[in-house]
Amino acid sequence: MKFKNSKEAAAKRRELQDKLADINDKLEVIDQTLAKRELKDEEKDIQKQLNREFAKLQREMDLCSREYQILYQAEKAEAEKREVKKTAGQQLREMMETARNNTQVRETVLGGAADGGVMASGAVNLTINDLIPTLNEGLGLPSGVTIQTGVTGNEVWPVSINDCEMEEVGETAELTDQTLKFDNISPAVKRVGMTANVSNTAIDNASFDLLSFVQQKITLAQRKYLAEKIYSHAAFTGVKGPFAGATPAGTITLDKTAYATILKAIAKFADNGYDMSNIDLVIDATTEAELKALPKADGQGGFVIENGKLAGYNYVVSHYIDTTLDADGKTLKMDTDRFMGIGIFNYLAVQQHGQVRLTIDPISKAAKNLTAVTINTSWSVTDLSVKTTTNGKKNTTSTAFALYKIAEAAGA
Repeated sequence: MKFKNSKEAAAKRRELQDKLADINDKLEVIDQTLAKRELKDEEKDIQKQLNREFAKLQREMDLCSREYQILYQAEKAEAEKREVKKTAGQQLREMMETARNNTQVRETVLGGAADGGVMASGAVNLTINDLIPTLNEGLGLPSGVTIQTGVTGNEVWPVSINDCEMEEVGETAELTDQTLKFDNISPAVKRVGMTANVSNTAIDNASFDLLSFVQQKITLAQRKYLAEKIYSHAAFTGVKGPFAGATPAGTITLDKTAYATILKAIAKFADNGYDMSNIDLVIDATTEAELKALPKADGQGGFVIENGKLAGYNYVVSHYIDTTLDADGKTLKMDTDRFMGIGIFNYLAVQQHGQVRLTIDPISKAAKNLTAVTINTSWSVTDLSVKTTTNGKKNTTSTAFALYKIAEAAGA
């Protein structure tokens, strides 16, 4: 049996129930006759036929009931999913309305993903992902980057900082004791936040999707913040990515030597023992356009970028790779040069820590009929390769990432 929905299955189940009830009534009449006398042959035949029909209908009934339950549960789960989203939006609106009317505390701790958003009394049943949606897909981040939310405490990564050596000794000679040493890497966690102004008219207008509006503002701000930190070579003092303050390891000239130079730069990671399959490259859109039209080498077919790969490796386009700090030491600006970042982004831990606090301020912007919504939380970006061991030597700087300067071909 196949039904379009649980309503159709329920209708069929009622039809089968009516038929079963009708047969059951006929069988009861036969049973009453049997209590008074023996059944005639034709009555026995009728009894057998009714029992066969009852058994057949009962099997259909069981199958119909199972399909009804499957469809009902699926429809119920879908309805609950829609209701949760609806409830989240309603809660946000109600919270902003009551906070604006001074009837509740204006700072609220949002529920975390780990606890399903269920918090103590006075908190709002919005998960972190309700206001900071998943940041992996569609945001131009390298394939190896994993963003964790709701991290509690300061995570510590133990790192081996030395190697052992094999020894040749006599048959009964004692081997030399060698000690494996470890160091720790801890994330540098910094408070991060933003404020978005929301019209009081929008708060009062039930048809306005307030949650989506706030999500959009926060998502765009988070996207820009993470792109700046992960890609920029600006010498940040707070949260910083693997290219921050880096000195270019070399120059890649966009001429017939570019393909070989890029492959040699990537090969250096293999020399350090890294898995080449996890390499990602970062370039700006102008460099991408030039590499799509730049032949690999004289006498060799193809282009440096072809089939969605740069020299055969994954790449991502972001103008933030070309950014540095302005004279004020805070504002980002475009560098006069262009750059290429090469890295194994599995070694980059991007984490949002602890709780997300949403504060509603209906007072300071009241003259403009606005309510300020402020988000406060903490983020960290940690390069886990700074204490790895390469060829028996302990490293103190990043070994999974490198920055290269881009130069135009001579005469270009």
